[in-house]
Amino acid sequence: MCILALASAVAQEPKTPPLGNQVPPATDWARDYIADDPLALRDTVSLQDIRDGLASPKRQADVITKHFGKVSYATDEQKIDFLRDCLQSEHLDIQQQAAQELQIQGKLEEIVRELLLQYLNTEKPILRKAAIVGLEHIPIPTSSISAEYWNNLLQGISDEDQLVANASAAQIRAHGYNAVPLLLNALKDEHPNSVKIAEILSDIVGSRFPPEAFDVAAMQAPPAKSPTVIGKGTTEVAHSPSTPRSVDPKNPTVVKVYYGTNRELIDRPRPGWSQILPYPFIAVLLIVAVITFIQAGPKDSDNPRGCTSRLIPMLMILGAIWASLNFRSELQQHWRLGVGPSFGPRRDATEEVHYGTCDVSIPPKHEVGAVERPVIGPENEQEHVVLQKTESLEEEAFFASIREKLSNISPSDKSCFIFIHGFNVDFENAARRTAQIHYDLRFEGVPIFFSWPSRANIRHYFSDRNEIEFSRYVIKQFLTDVAERSDAKRIHVIAHSMGADATCRAIAEMGDKGKVFDQIVLAAPDIDREVFRRQIAPRLTKTANRTTLYCSKNDLALMLSRNFNDATRAGDSSQGALVIHDVDTVDASEIDTDLLGHSYYGDCIPLLHDVHDLLRASLSPEQRNLRPWPVDEGLQYWTLPDTEEDPLLLPNESTSPSVPQ
Repeated sequence: MCILALASAVAQEPKTPPLGNQVPPATDWARDYIADDPLALRDTVSLQDIRDGLASPKRQADVITKHFGKVSYATDEQKIDFLRDCLQSEHLDIQQQAAQELQIQGKLEEIVRELLLQYLNTEKPILRKAAIVGLEHIPIPTSSISAEYWNNLLQGISDEDQLVANASAAQIRAHGYNAVPLLLNALKDEHPNSVKIAEILSDIVGSRFPPEAFDVAAMQAPPAKSPTVIGKGTTEVAHSPSTPRSVDPKNPTVVKVYYGTNRELIDRPRPGWSQILPYPFIAVLLIVAVITFIQAGPKDSDNPRGCTSRLIPMLMILGAIWASLNFRSELQQHWRLGVGPSFGPRRDATEEVHYGTCDVSIPPKHEVGAVERPVIGPENEQEHVVLQKTESLEEEAFFASIREKLSNISPSDKSCFIFIHGFNVDFENAARRTAQIHYDLRFEGVPIFFSWPSRANIRHYFSDRNEIEFSRYVIKQFLTDVAERSDAKRIHVIAHSMGADATCRAIAEMGDKGKVFDQIVLAAPDIDREVFRRQIAPRLTKTANRTTLYCSKNDLALMLSRNFNDATRAGDSSQGALVIHDVDTVDASEIDTDLLGHSYYGDCIPLLHDVHDLLRASLSPEQRNLRPWPVDEGLQYWTLPDTEEDPLLLPNESTSPSVPQ
């Protein structure tokens, strides 16, 4: 009504030209507003009015959003047909408005399904494959299933593109017993993919899938999306991994992880207060000493402080920090909830490898990428990642348990990953991190970790370096045993920091065994750059379908390692990313990390998304939408997509990561 009144006033106002610098009447904006949008004052509009608006370059950007709700004299079917046509417009802004309105009408899923089913009938193979993948999480009613749809799925299950093959098999299984007659007919007709068809048929009618598993809507409904901060202050709607997961909003989720370790088995009593209280006393004493030392120093600016007068307070402050960290660690041990055997910081004297499982609880309000721990005080399963129980198993029972767990998993997920931790990590934190990675990746296979005897103390870098060198042969045997005795169809290796050094050398020494592993993921590897390039990588890449190296120029831990070892590390891209044939190098420098920038492999959401795509379908960097950065002819490295920039823009000097010299 305000606009109408203003428009009326404008119409009655005498149209006299302004004199000199006289300001135009304040109501001119209303006349301009009506001229720009003639539908603004109308209570009802027609579809033809909307079409006329879309034909105007000046109005097409928002005419559907503003006025489609006022459309009258059109049936619901006519409105949906109109929006369907707009969804296929050549103008992106029109498509976006149509998609938004179809979502409001509750028809977007139906229209997208119809379009994808149409693509299945085209003569273009790439469109048919894309349609199969696109339909994986969109429920398809029986009335919409055609012979062409089934034929494409039966052909797709053996496609060279693993993503297409997995999507085809998943859709057939999702139809459950309704798919059985078609599968039997395909076997009867001696279909070229009969072996794969028989495997899917066995899964459907066998004991691996309970009847409720064939609720198509439940299996294919996409998980809810929520805004997630992904780094550099950017907020993006997180594309949740596709594996369905039921989460109890009130109770923690327990994850069972399998372990192997060559640490010593110890009897670790809970520390008493007599062991805990000296640490805060020492910390307070050192802080008081620092304050006293500074106040007692020379006040005269003509007598500057010497080196000693600065060094002593710094040492006292470091001592206070050390005492505070030990106080926190002892408190956590005192209040820990976990039961079962404990493993210490040194290797087993008999060189025995211990096997078993850990039950780790993930809190209901767990944040992706975090391993929630109490700052000070007791553990709480509602708020913290808690190691509930550690159980020891004999070697044969260990592998039998893995085989049994894998037998209850669908063939497409019959896989496991082996995590090897880095420097300054104890057994318990290795178990928690493994469970967190498994949970956040929504990995349906079996999580396994190997814990070598790290001292779990930042001042024992060289001790850890000796221990990881000793453990290299144990890691090699452990990886070989898992490959040969687990019955897993796909085995992934995730190695971090110093653990990646021994893992790379161990795998390189396996010899010519073919593609033993599916994915090898090296996160911030603390290994000599040139040793990796010349001696390790050529042999490492022969054992896996894909090898991925994550690096960063902000990794302070690897910069310190470079100084300690007098050699640049493979995971340090401060002097340029390491680029090698058959290794996918991903520079993660542009994502936010922790203080040292060294644990981004497990706590940065964009990188977790990337690892999820790797483990799920072995996608190439191009398929994961990573950004290429050419270095030399045939060589390039990649960066994670930056949502703050248009991905089609070419990199410029101000945004380009460091390039190798």
